[in-house]
Amino acid sequence: MQADLEKVPLLRLLPAAELRRLDRLCELRRFRKGETIFQEGRPAGSVWIVRLGWVFLVKRTPRGRLGTIFAMTPHEALCGVSAFEHGDYSASAIAATDTQLIQLPAEEFSNLLERYPKFTMQTLLTCCNRMRHMAEAISMAQGSVEQRLVYVLLRLRETFGSTIPLTHHELARMAGTRSETSIRTLATLRRKGWVRSSRGEVRILAPKKLRALLQESGKA
Repeated sequence: MQADLEKVPLLRLLPAAELRRLDRLCELRRFRKGETIFQEGRPAGSVWIVRLGWVFLVKRTPRGRLGTIFAMTPHEALCGVSAFEHGDYSASAIAATDTQLIQLPAEEFSNLLERYPKFTMQTLLTCCNRMRHMAEAISMAQGSVEQRLVYVLLRLRETFGSTIPLTHHELARMAGTRSETSIRTLATLRRKGWVRSSRGEVRILAPKKLRALLQESGKA
């Protein structure tokens, strides 16, 4: 388990002795695509660190539907930050891919924040980065479907590079639209030569063109 901990950039900021101690406290959990990791409203007893794959954070709308509010990747790392408050999870987490997460007791995570300033600073930067992405996503809610899809693709490009492991359904879910609309819009981008798509992945060919589309709307 310690070898798994050492592969997580955030945890590499901790001393080796601390990682050995965490080795006895953490659990490496594996989830298949579509499985629930934790549920909104349940006690937030653990902080989760995404090691492999990615995770959808979802909330139930007033009409009872599940809306995706964020996509966690190893780049964002921390999942279940409601545990910082020792309250309930404010959203549910669902494995967007086959996923590996490190489960750390919330109390132990709080102890790490108190004892290691560099670890605390990186945690703060991670949370700030997430808030920025969520604010951008909220601002994009009034944009066109094309702009919302492009925003999702460019954000995921930061983590996955030019080839993004994403289905039409997942892209639509993250952009807040229907799969049929996502397919039509992606076909338009494909005809322009800006992207290429195949089963289960989208390849970005012209990132500058895509960014220009957002800049034209004032929401880059």
